[in-house]
Amino acid sequence: MTLRLSKSLALVVFSFAVACGGPQATSPSPDVPESSSAQAPSAAPAEANDTARAGRASVFVFHMMSDFDAFKKYFEDGAADRAKAGVKGYLLSKLDDGRVVVHLFADDVAVVEDALRSPEMQKFLDRKGAPETSIVWVTRDVLVTVPPAPPSGDTYSLYLKLKVGDFAALERGFRERYAVFAEHGVIAQGLHQSTANDAIAILHFLGTAKDKLEALPQRKEFAELMALAKNAEDVKPLVGIDVARDRPK
Repeated sequence: MTLRLSKSLALVVFSFAVACGGPQATSPSPDVPESSSAQAPSAAPAEANDTARAGRASVFVFHMMSDFDAFKKYFEDGAADRAKAGVKGYLLSKLDDGRVVVHLFADDVAVVEDALRSPEMQKFLDRKGAPETSIVWVTRDVLVTVPPAPPSGDTYSLYLKLKVGDFAALERGFRERYAVFAEHGVIAQGLHQSTANDAIAILHFLGTAKDKLEALPQRKEFAELMALAKNAEDVKPLVGIDVARDRPK
């Protein structure tokens, strides 16, 4: 399901994601140094689990707004309603241009989609502080790895939306590059497939250093992965600071 809403129909409703959770975050904290060589990336670290969430739901909401503080209050006031809709956690990232991306985690795709379509949800969303415009992507989790414990410092998120012809090849390439991602300070990553269009994938990386995340798309190994996308030339990486989160229980 993909929704484009005025007055955000799913933003606050679902800013439910913890696409890699932890405590509150606000400022940079560089960490892992970049490496220039990685011909055969190794498997994910032992503590990572990329299958536990397979088949569950992630909702990504892209918001445009003029008053972030008003939006944040609007979002926080929606906690109870998000829980009723099946949301288990969220990660809220603020981009440099003022836009916001919210990654919400839930267990059941059908429950989420039903909630988004309900009249009650639209009424709830049409409240003071709602974003001017929101785009919502409902996805199934394909590969998700998170650290065993929430990060203790500040974190940043990198988001990309791709259109691919061979999703299985993208999945293999994504898994094979965990070591490359880690060299850029990535501590959690997720590959998600749209429920409305199997060719649409959303990639989410959570890292400890903004500059390292921004440099990741420039890596040769990452460019090879992006070459699988039909819209590779139009893909625009979105990087922001994670300002609020609630890790799934």
